[in-house]
Amino acid sequence: MHAAPLIVLNGYPGVGKSSVASALQALIADSRFLPSHLLIEPVAALLEREETGYRDLREALRTPMLNSIASNPSLRQRTIITTYYQETLKDREIDLKEYFEGAVKGGRPFVVFILRCSPEENTRRLLGRPASLNSRLTDTDILKDIRQHHFVYSFYDDGFKQPDVWEYQLDIEDTKPEEAAHKILEHLRTVPGA
Repeated sequence: MHAAPLIVLNGYPGVGKSSVASALQALIADSRFLPSHLLIEPVAALLEREETGYRDLREALRTPMLNSIASNPSLRQRTIITTYYQETLKDREIDLKEYFEGAVKGGRPFVVFILRCSPEENTRRLLGRPASLNSRLTDTDILKDIRQHHFVYSFYDDGFKQPDVWEYQLDIEDTKPEEAAHKILEHLRTVPGA
């Protein structure tokens, strides 16, 4: 029997990843939603993002955690849903590949959904989200800068094609989280083993 998939919702901060992930979890029996900020907040409690060692400590905590979650026998038949904002980077390794490597080690299909909406809608949603410690962006000026200077990472655009990677782009501009979750579920039906 195949392991259940690891689903990552990728998109700009505030686009609605957590809301869609919660709605998706409600549709997939016995699935689990692991918000990415839960993996970041232990580090954010100790270091500011700009401080030396922040990224290294995040990776040191996140990588073994992802590998353990993806390969844990008790979680093998549970779909794991998580969220992440991964931008395209030229000078360092793509963090999202750690999620892929964890999925491969656990024998799971790896499915990425890139969620998109307009800058105006993204700002509106960002203003309506709750803050949590230091890890969730709530500053609209920073969001504007991110959207102007960075692009959401795509495995396919990067030429990273692997047999167990499926990637979909989903425009959620005028879509409620529940509707987006249903669209994701439709796509999941096309993924072998999902």
